[in-house]
Amino acid sequence: MTAREKKRKAAMIAVAYYLEQEAAKNNIEENEHKAWAAAGKELIMDNRQMVQRHGRLRKRA
Repeated sequence: MTAREKKRKAAMIAVAYYLEQEAAKNNIEENEHKAWAAAGKELIMDNRQMVQRHGRLRKRA
C-alpha cells in the first residue's frame, strides 16, 4: 500500500466511524423522547384514575 492509499483508507474508516456515532446519538435522543412521552402518559393516566376514584367516593357518600 502506498502512503496515499493508507491515508485514503484511514479517511474512509474515520468517516464510517463518525456516521456510526451520529446514528447512535440520534437513536439515543429518540429513545429519550420516547421515555419522556411514556412518563407523561403514565402521569396523565394516574391523574385520571385519581379523579375517577374521587368521583366514586363522592357518589357513595
